[in-house]
Amino acid sequence: MFSDAPSIEKWLSTRKSDEMPSSRLAPGEKVGEWRVTAFLGAGLSAEVYRVTNLRYGQEGALKLLVDSTRGLKERFQTEADALRFLSIPAVPRFMGAGEHKGAPYYVMEYLHPLPEPMKRSDVAAFMIRLAKAVQKLHDAGYIHRDLKPGNVMLRQGGEPVLIDLGLVKKRGTRSTGMGVRHGNGISLIDGKPVGVGTLDYAAPEQLLKGEASVESDVFSLGKMLRALYDGHVPANVKGTIRRATRDVPSDRYRSAADFAKALRARNRPLYVSGAVFLLVASLLAAFPALKPVAAKWLGSVLKQQQSELVVAQKPEESDEAYFRRIMPLAGKGDVVAQMAVAEAYFYGRGTATNRAEAVVWYTKAAESGEADAQASLALCLFRGWGCQRDINAAASWWAKAAEKGNLGAINDLAFCHMHGFGVEKDTGKAFALAMSAAERGHAPSQTMVGECYLDGRGVERDIERAETWLYRAARQGNKRAQMLLRTR
Repeated sequence: MFSDAPSIEKWLSTRKSDEMPSSRLAPGEKVGEWRVTAFLGAGLSAEVYRVTNLRYGQEGALKLLVDSTRGLKERFQTEADALRFLSIPAVPRFMGAGEHKGAPYYVMEYLHPLPEPMKRSDVAAFMIRLAKAVQKLHDAGYIHRDLKPGNVMLRQGGEPVLIDLGLVKKRGTRSTGMGVRHGNGISLIDGKPVGVGTLDYAAPEQLLKGEASVESDVFSLGKMLRALYDGHVPANVKGTIRRATRDVPSDRYRSAADFAKALRARNRPLYVSGAVFLLVASLLAAFPALKPVAAKWLGSVLKQQQSELVVAQKPEESDEAYFRRIMPLAGKGDVVAQMAVAEAYFYGRGTATNRAEAVVWYTKAAESGEADAQASLALCLFRGWGCQRDINAAASWWAKAAEKGNLGAINDLAFCHMHGFGVEKDTGKAFALAMSAAERGHAPSQTMVGECYLDGRGVERDIERAETWLYRAARQGNKRAQMLLRTR
């Protein structure tokens, strides 16, 4: 699948010269039983070189520690020990260690970086293989805590390998505080380190307390899945990402294997499992009167699966071609296609931006009971986007979508109750609604809950709880929460 993966040298050659610091070791220099052949790059505290074994001719990657301050030496030793003792395919093969001019180093197998950008048609299969590698690390008793594209490399055959194990920790142990990141990967609020991991990929509990679980790595897998699609996530994958990246760990997939299983299921051809057919068959044999009901149920399941697969944008399909393909389906009443057409008009994907047309298609899908369409239609009505502004109608549609569990609609309905827009003003009800969405990981609702605690609106004032909820929202990138924390 990744036979065309670039070499490390080719990958590094694409980087700007001012990103590449001068190296400590020169080509040809001997380090123990290794000879340096090329400088590969520098990271937070170490430099990496391509080396060749003087005795056996094996190639490897030598990592040399150049900054031992701020606990970085302990982190480097943690990584070296993890490679030395973890004999599993999910991590690089350990090839040796020592000191050179007073600086510790270790040597691991030579690997290849991920292709940039990754082909969209390869993303799902790659992430399934990566999740299996993460599961092997978990089965060995460890949590990675810093999963991101830059910390995954490939063997020659395309097998994913987890690197940068400086934050790895034994499952079931508490953080000792060692290895807190500094630099680009730091977890910061107002300049103060508050956890471990990398901001765009780490789970909220890591960034708040430095603690992590199996579900924390699952969160990072969900973030990676979204990132590798580079803003064009197929409709059939969005549900997997949403569940993997929920704010509460227990609401996520309980293992990397479960994540892989869900992603594989969403990329399979149309089917209803044999077990389901056997169950239905046995019920029909016992209760023949259920036949019409069973037929209707199976038909609806097949129709929903077929709609999701047909409407999903195909790998490498352009936005224009996708829009032309789904428009006839929308015209025939396919609700999934109607929603996709509305989004295309609203955001100008594959067609000219036309918010009036977007409202037309949002309305069709909303009237069929599609919760996302109801929430989007409500926002258009509230803002007057593509239609006459109607706050009462907006609140009504948000209420319908909220009943179906749409988190955005719950948040917006809470906003309406907070200010009396289209509904009776009720700050207590507003807080309760916002809290119900905040507890399920919705960042804007977490911000609203935080503000309620700050101002004592709908709930007793509590600064500590306010900051806790604002931290959670800030870690997910909510700009208002970040602003509130900076100005406190």
